[in-house]
Amino acid sequence: MVLPDQVTINDSFISARATDVQTGERVILAYFAKNYQEVQKISKTSSVMRWTVSGNKCPLEPATNFNQFDSQRYYWQFHIYNQVKCKQLRVVNNYQSGLIQRCHVLRAKLYTYFSYFPHPLASYCQQLILGMKNDQSAEMMENVKRLGLLHLFCISGMHVVLITDCLRKGLVRAHFNREDIEWLLIISLPIYLIIGGGSISLIRAVIMAEMNLIQRVTGLSSLDGWAMSLLGGLLFDPWLLLTLGGQLSYLLSFALQVIPNTIRSYRQSLLLNLVSLPSVLAFVYEIHLLTFICSFLIIPFFSEIIFPAVIISALLSKWLPLFPLLVNYLLKEFEWLLGELSNWPGVIRFGKPSAIIIWVLFIVTLLIIDHYRLRSLLFLGGLYAIAFITVHVPLYGEVTFVDIGQGDSVIIRYPFSNRVELIDTGGKLLFGKRPARTKRDYATKTSINYLKSCGVSKIDTIYLSHHDLDHIGYLTSVLQNFKVKQLVVPKGMEKQHSLIRLIPVNCQQIPQILPVVAGNKLSCSNLYVLHPFDKSEGKNEDSMVLAGVFGQLKFMFMGDLDRQGERNIMHRNPDLKIDVLKLGHHGSKTSSDPQFIRQLLPRIGIISAGRQNRYGHPNQETLITLSKNNVKPVSTQRYGMIRYRYYGSSYHWQTKLKGDEYGWMLPRLNNK
Repeated sequence: MVLPDQVTINDSFISARATDVQTGERVILAYFAKNYQEVQKISKTSSVMRWTVSGNKCPLEPATNFNQFDSQRYYWQFHIYNQVKCKQLRVVNNYQSGLIQRCHVLRAKLYTYFSYFPHPLASYCQQLILGMKNDQSAEMMENVKRLGLLHLFCISGMHVVLITDCLRKGLVRAHFNREDIEWLLIISLPIYLIIGGGSISLIRAVIMAEMNLIQRVTGLSSLDGWAMSLLGGLLFDPWLLLTLGGQLSYLLSFALQVIPNTIRSYRQSLLLNLVSLPSVLAFVYEIHLLTFICSFLIIPFFSEIIFPAVIISALLSKWLPLFPLLVNYLLKEFEWLLGELSNWPGVIRFGKPSAIIIWVLFIVTLLIIDHYRLRSLLFLGGLYAIAFITVHVPLYGEVTFVDIGQGDSVIIRYPFSNRVELIDTGGKLLFGKRPARTKRDYATKTSINYLKSCGVSKIDTIYLSHHDLDHIGYLTSVLQNFKVKQLVVPKGMEKQHSLIRLIPVNCQQIPQILPVVAGNKLSCSNLYVLHPFDKSEGKNEDSMVLAGVFGQLKFMFMGDLDRQGERNIMHRNPDLKIDVLKLGHHGSKTSSDPQFIRQLLPRIGIISAGRQNRYGHPNQETLITLSKNNVKPVSTQRYGMIRYRYYGSSYHWQTKLKGDEYGWMLPRLNNK
């Protein structure tokens, strides 16, 4: 059974939350439509559907990089644990629906109805009333996120209060008595919980609104209502307070209960921003200096003018056809203002403080609510300064192998310094025409997100081993998100179109391109170049090979160099020994020559390869070579992100996954 508002269509890719009618299990369906007619048939259906599918059922995949959004945990809150990758899909018939299903049908029909409104009014109606997003509002939402105003567009307590006020005023004018109005609101709020999308913030808001409506009977205080809503939310989702939405929803509503009404509005706005700041840093990693001013000025304008105007447009568009046009003009000007403000300088990429620091900041902020003094604010500011320094000037160095899929990307950070280097950016090789979904930039939620969580806003050097897209394909996104001083490439690659076209005109800083050959030592870096020996074309056999000592271990990064290139390095460096070898060409048998491995004597072999990749990487022949030479293979496809951290003479390794999470997909590997 598939509810019409639970279907998402992106080009030819169809995904849906579905319920098995035989077992009652909820799953995620993923399907690539074979033709346009299939997409049209599903997109135009606004009733509860029954689908028959055939495909592979598997567990939801966890986050494989540190600080990456965990979709597995996200779907757990909806009691969804598995996905079905469909090979065949057929819509059998419409499914008999009950009251809850009819609410979902109404939600889908309203979404379609709002889509005929002019833009951006259509997006505002869909998002503020139904809790449904669309691609047209992506740029605006990015501006809102940058300004720290994302909570305005997530249906929460403010929206529920405004909606109930509108309904109450309408019922009063319709001459309903007070008691009937209260009962009608009590009955209608759970219905709106479904129509509004059932988000955590909406669940909390509806429960609190229900408690407020019946508190005359129960004698509950507003704090009792808040506690009841928290218990209800935790019963629904035990992971609730581990999400940004859950934390902001309950923290801000709690703060509103305990902040004295005698405090002036600008101080109240400041305290609310301070209460939410630790959570924002833990999940978003950056703040805008205009956030406080925007919150103080824009939130009243939004709640008093924008939101009521959107509600009235949605309800009365048929009777007042000119009013939605006026509101649409107002929304365009509002979006223009947000865009201008978001482009102002003032973004501070703070990074993600440790959990202990987050707790200290949160507790001190709550204490300030009771003891609001300038001295207290200065003390809190000092704590944030200490947190900022610990993130940006780490005591340890690290070499991190990102799980970027079928590609390569390595992050290097130095101790007691903010110097950052990147070896390759990763990327995706495209074969023929692919659906839009497969072209999405994976680096944004993996390597770029991880760098932001480390507080990185500037990358000193990016080393590009050769011109294959799986090594340099995400360069554009990296340059748009960070200031990059220089690109280091094999000599001969610096003028190739495959590289130049990846440098966007809107990048934060045009980097200097530095061509190198073997023997070049790079300034301020622990790395030196072992290959190529002469000017080359940037192909696999021309890959730039780097080596360097980090802490107590010596690393070597091979790019996609073939066996002949490995033998050439071996002959030129007969005494070369390595502790950690980043295997060439993702573990392909075209690299990792047995003689080369025997000379290097590495203890650990890092393999960066995608799961179920079309090439069968890592190749069994390569794994046998490693085993014969007592080299421990550690693969990103099995362990996710692999992180080596060192401090003085001590070091430790850490992987995001334990190694058995993908046992249903990958062959068994006996490697403790």
